[in-house]
Formats: sequence, C-alpha cells, structure tokens
Amino acid sequence: FCCHSCDPGKFHLAGLSSSMAGDDGILDLEDLANRYDTQVLREYLLEQEDTAGRQAAPEDPANERRLPDIYDLRPRCFKRIRGLLVVNWLAYWSAVSYCGYNFYLKVEEVGPKALPPMEVTLLSVFVLGTQATLEFAASACLAAPSRAADARSAIFTTWDIVGWLTGAGARCAMLLDVLCMPLMKRGSDMLFLLSASTFVFAIVLFVFTVQLRLLIGLFCGRDQYSYDKPDLFFKGRDAAGMIDGVPIAARPRTQRDAEESDLRLGRCPPAHAIKAANFAHLSDLLLMQGVLRRLYIPMSCQESQEFSLSLASFSRCFCEDVVQCSIKFFFLMDCEVNLLVLISLLVSAAQAASSCLYSSTSAMDLGSSNS
Repeated sequence: FCCHSCDPGKFHLAGLSSSMAGDDGILDLEDLANRYDTQVLREYLLEQEDTAGRQAAPEDPANERRLPDIYDLRPRCFKRIRGLLVVNWLAYWSAVSYCGYNFYLKVEEVGPKALPPMEVTLLSVFVLGTQATLEFAASACLAAPSRAADARSAIFTTWDIVGWLTGAGARCAMLLDVLCMPLMKRGSDMLFLLSASTFVFAIVLFVFTVQLRLLIGLFCGRDQYSYDKPDLFFKGRDAAGMIDGVPIAARPRTQRDAEESDLRLGRCPPAHAIKAANFAHLSDLLLMQGVLRRLYIPMSCQESQEFSLSLASFSRCFCEDVVQCSIKFFFLMDCEVNLLVLISLLVSAAQAASSCLYSSTSAMDLGSSNS
C-alpha cells in the first residue's frame, strides 16, 4: 500500500524493478511499453545506466598507456654532442676521400682485379669501428636519465640496436661505393659514368650538402633548417611562421592545450635536441637519433622526425642503393669478378632492405606494443 504522500513515479519504478528481477534481468521493451508509462520507463532506464556507470570497476593504472617522459638536453650536453658530431663528420669524409684516392692509384697500377691495400682496409675498419663505439657510448650517456628514473628499464630497446646496425651498414655501404668507382672506371666507361652520376646526385647533393648545411645550423641558435624544410636552406629562418622560436597559433590556447602542455605534448619544440637528432640521422647515427627522438623530443615533433627518416631512407634506397647494386651486378657479369665489388653488392642490398624496414616502422607503434 502507498500513502498519498508517496511519489507515483517512485511507485512505478519500484514495480518496474520487481518485474525486472523476476524475469532474470531480461528486458522486453514492447511488453514494458504496454504496461508502464513512457516517461516512467525512460527514467528507469536512465537510472539503471547511471548505476552501471558508477559500479563499473576502474581501469588498472598499470594497463593505461603511460606518456613517455621527455628530458631537457642541457646546453653543456648539447655542446659535447655537437663536438662529437663534428669530429665524426670530418673523420668519416676524410677517411672516405683518402681511401678512395689511395685505392684509385692501386687500381691504375694493378687493374680491375685489384683489392684495397692494407692501409686502406685498416683505416676503413678503424674509422667505422670507432664511429660505432663512440655512438654507442654517447647514446648510453644520453639514455642515463631514463635509466635513473626506472632502474628496471633497459638502456636501449631492441629497435635501438637494429638502428645501430643499420646505420653502421649505411656508412659501410657508402664507403664501399666510393672504393668501387675506380674499378668501374677501369672496367667500363659507361658503368663508371652511371656509378659516378648516381653517387654525385644521391650522396654528394642530397647527403653531403645537407649534412654541411645542418652542421652550420648547429652553431646558429636561430637557424631552423631541417630535412623536411627545404625552403629554409638559404634563409635559415621563417619569420612569417615563427616569432622567437614559438609557432604562431591559428587559434587561442585552450584549457585542453594547457593540460597537454603539462603532459609535455605541446610545449615549445626543443631546438637543440631536434638539431642534434637531424644531423645524427643524416650522418647515419641512427642509434643516437633514436635515443634523442625517444627521450628528448616531445610527441608533438615526432611526426616530422619520422617523415624525415622515411623520406631520406627511401630516397637513398631507390636513388643510390638499388642503382649501385644493378651497376655492380653488371660489372661482375660483364667485366671482372672482383671480391670487393661482390662484398659491396651484398652490403648495399642488405643495407637497403634494413633501412627501409627500420624507417617504415613508427616509433609510436613500437612504444605502444612494448607497453
């Protein structure tokens, strides 16, 4: 029985709840619509939805995707990294020039069957090995803050090691391409013309020149040139799109943007870390570039980094590696079977495949899969 002071809606809801319990929770909406008022039924369904939402178990914080911690690259650390990159660049291209000229003299003396002399072999192994060792050590120092924050985490991921090997293979393939050109010149003028033209277009123009331009930008604080901004190659700074390093926004800053800024997603891009990562990438120091991108560059700048990596890797693969592999194959078939050319062919083919695989895999996808 219900007194006159009771709310009729509550009485109907109580009867509706008892009828639901008797039917094992199975809702027959057509029968309910015939037996109860539509307004009462709507209020009951809304009440059940709110109750289910409150009783829902909270998600385990361990299963939530955790945003990566982004660290600041201190000016002193940036100067040391810059010095290492400059020394690496000078040492590598000096070794390439010396080894290429020394081996050219040997080919002119012996012929297309010539192999690199001992000093060329030792210098090549020393330079490539020293580069790989210093890159590994510098990357370990850059990853130290992450290790200090979480002692259980590894310094490098598996994909960092893949990048380290891929970068070493790219530097080795470029050196072997230079050593093979004297053999091409002695074996066939046409093959030499194709090989030299390909190297000048793909490496000298789009690698060496861009490296030199990025090297200049490392010493200019206001320079904003990067691989994905070719329009800034000569002017260096876009005055229309940037004011003192801060992008001009198309809309005012909202509360959500402020929260994302606190999560280090939308803060001002770290110019020093981006410059060092860009130059390390163009110098095939992919381990260092990967550590800088993962720990020192916020997610708001990740897309441009991955675009530059994919563009440079695929363009070098199809403009340099594939063409040079074809030229070396024809040299082995038509001119002379030379062990150096055969090794260079295998290294270039393996490096092209690994470089495309490495650059086509998103770092964000790897981070989500690891978590």
